[in-house]
Amino acid sequence: MLFNAFRQVGRDLFLAGLNNSHSGNLSVRINEKQIIITRTGCMLHHIDHPDLITTSIRHEDYQTLKASRELPVHRSIYLHTNAKAIVHAHSPYVVAESLSGNHIENNRLMLKDAEGLYYFPKGILVIEAKNAIASNEVAELVIPAFKDSPIVIVKGHGVFSIGDTLEEAYHWVTGLEHSTKILKLLE
Repeated sequence: MLFNAFRQVGRDLFLAGLNNSHSGNLSVRINEKQIIITRTGCMLHHIDHPDLITTSIRHEDYQTLKASRELPVHRSIYLHTNAKAIVHAHSPYVVAESLSGNHIENNRLMLKDAEGLYYFPKGILVIEAKNAIASNEVAELVIPAFKDSPIVIVKGHGVFSIGDTLEEAYHWVTGLEHSTKILKLLE
């Protein structure tokens, strides 16, 4: 069942144009000590059993080198939130908006459509890191965002979304991308 969730969400992310052939990553918390995370370089739309890596939430182990390079960010999120699942995507409209800044106020992307305002009334925090990819800096900066939103934007890079399931985290990613696309259509 869990394998099918990874496979479906990975496939849907690619088909929705939210990741390229080898980008993005997914993870699920198994318990307080371990997570399952996609393998580094994994093609999310073609996930197979060897692409799912079980590793420690807290420390390096023999599986760490196989795990997505975003593992430090996933670990930090699990250690500091109640998240049970994480989706990381490179949503093109969100990334473009994070770079243009046209609808960003006080480091938050402010949405205008009814769905966006309903789900994200305070907007979405946009964090900026010197190294936006797989860094301890991002691992620290994303945590405050999850106090009032299930998703955070890393400027120029993408989003990290949390949920009780991969499907829920995926919902936040697609909802934000849809609302941001509407912003771009209004320009």
